[in-house]
Amino acid sequence: MRLVNILTAMAAALIFAGCPLGYIPERTRYPENSPPYFHAEELFVSEDFGDGMTRTVFKTNDVRYWTLEGLTMWTVWGEGEAEFGERTVKMAKSRGYAGGGYGIVFCHDEYNVGGKNTPAMLVVMINGEGYYIIGKVQGGIFKDFGWWKTTPYINKSAGSYNEVTVRYENGNGEYILEINGSEIERFRDDNEPALRGGKNGYIAVITPFDKFPDSGIDVYFLEER
Repeated sequence: MRLVNILTAMAAALIFAGCPLGYIPERTRYPENSPPYFHAEELFVSEDFGDGMTRTVFKTNDVRYWTLEGLTMWTVWGEGEAEFGERTVKMAKSRGYAGGGYGIVFCHDEYNVGGKNTPAMLVVMINGEGYYIIGKVQGGIFKDFGWWKTTPYINKSAGSYNEVTVRYENGNGEYILEINGSEIERFRDDNEPALRGGKNGYIAVITPFDKFPDSGIDVYFLEER
C-alpha cells in the first residue's frame, strides 16, 4: 500500500530545506490517518473549448496546498455512468515538478463496505518523466495495480499534450490503457467493491518539490463531454 505521491518517502528530508510545515484545507476529507486526498472542485475550472470539447484547468500557487507530504487533489462531475465504456482525455502539464502525477478519475461512487458508505474510484496518472501508474482509491487509501512504470509512449515535454484512453471490455472484465494511440497495459479490478461505473473526473498531485508561490502548478485536460 503506497501513496500516489511517489515522493512521500523522501518528504521528511525536506524539513531542513525550508519547505512549509504543512496545511490541511478545510474541505471534504477522508478519515484521519489516511493519505492526503482532497476533493477540490474549485481548483478545477472548466470552459467550453469549441467543437464539443471542454477544457479543464488545474492551476494554483497557493502555499496553503504546499506541504511536506504532498497533496492529491481531485474532482468529479455529473451523475455517473451505469457502466464504464470508454474515455479519452488529452492532458498536459506546463508548470510544476515533472515527477508529480496527474491524470483521470473514473468509476467514482460510494459503496457499502462493512456496513459503511465508502467512496471509491479508479485512477490513471502520468508524469513528465515518462512514468504512469494505475490504482484504486477506497476510503482515502490508494492501492496501486503495480507501482510507477516507464513507457516510451509518453511525451515528456513540458506543456505538450498526451492522449490517454481507458476502455472497459465487458466480456472479459479487463480495462485497457492506451497512451498516444498505443496499448500500454491491461488491468482488472476484481476486489470488492469491483468498480464498473460511476462518475468521471481529474486528479493532480502537488509535491514537496513544486515551487510555491514562485511558479506553482498548471495542468490542462481536454475532453469531449
